[in-house]
Amino acid sequence: MTARGWDTMGRVDLLDELHLAELGPIIWLQQWPDWVLPVMELVSALGTDAFYLLCLPVLYWCVNPALALRLGLTVMVAGAMNALAKLAWHQPRPYWIDARVRPLSQEGAFGLPSGHAQSGTAGLGRLAALSGRPWAWWAAGGLVGLVCLSRVYLGVHFLSDVVAGVVLGLVVLVLVMRLERPVTAWWRRQALWAQLAASAALSLALIGAAALINAPYAGWSPPAAWSPAGAIDPENLDRVVILAGLLAGTLAGASIMHRIGWFEAGGPPGMRVARWLLGTLVAAAVFYVTREQLPRTGAVLYAGYALLALWVQLGAPVLFIRLGLMSPARRVRAVQ
Repeated sequence: MTARGWDTMGRVDLLDELHLAELGPIIWLQQWPDWVLPVMELVSALGTDAFYLLCLPVLYWCVNPALALRLGLTVMVAGAMNALAKLAWHQPRPYWIDARVRPLSQEGAFGLPSGHAQSGTAGLGRLAALSGRPWAWWAAGGLVGLVCLSRVYLGVHFLSDVVAGVVLGLVVLVLVMRLERPVTAWWRRQALWAQLAASAALSLALIGAAALINAPYAGWSPPAAWSPAGAIDPENLDRVVILAGLLAGTLAGASIMHRIGWFEAGGPPGMRVARWLLGTLVAAAVFYVTREQLPRTGAVLYAGYALLALWVQLGAPVLFIRLGLMSPARRVRAVQ
């Protein structure tokens, strides 16, 4: 039973009925041979926003900063929309409501819509669009389909969750592709102080929106029917705070980088590897200090991830240039 449970007419909520009908296919999928599990776990990783955010520094420092920035912002928008939608719907995951579903992966956030399906659709779709090749769209569609299948197989999503995730991912993709040029042009016309202020304001607005969405559920606790879930805290806002910090750092870092001049991501393979090693080492140190050595508060979490994004977008390229590991751009230009 969901948080809403029974409506005023004493009827089961429509989503409850849908979820009960979807349990059978999930249980059937989980009867597949054991060798399928590691394959599905690997495929599932392709849909996480964390996967993209871990890969983006390599793309940004060593391959194509324009592509990395576009892809990163697309995934962050998808992740932010997904986090807000989960809080708005307050819906369970399959293994939370039925002990017959094996939790082959553990998740603490609400289930609807699927973040993997949404981020995978937006991220892979953005890559396909930037490639400009028809086969890339087929490849992206196939990978998204596998990601959706993996999430259902692992017992962490209903079929309706992944369908909703794909739909919202397509919405994000269309919005990003249509608004990217006018919004970028507007952003570049603003003074640097205004860009930095807007970076902070947008990130804080994301946190504020999450708090407002949660407000009507004040005093909410997981229903007794969700007992198979164990101890969960799905209203936790840590993921929203992390995304907000990353958004602030990314926008601020890109804005400053534009002012001081971009860089060339090419060079010999050895030089690119050196950039990646040094940049990753510093990023890992920042992550360790903020997550393990400092108090785990919302402010520290926000500041830590903002600093991490600033390092990737701005600090690392500046250091690479000074160390001779990277060349400045031949002319000052925007990443378009």
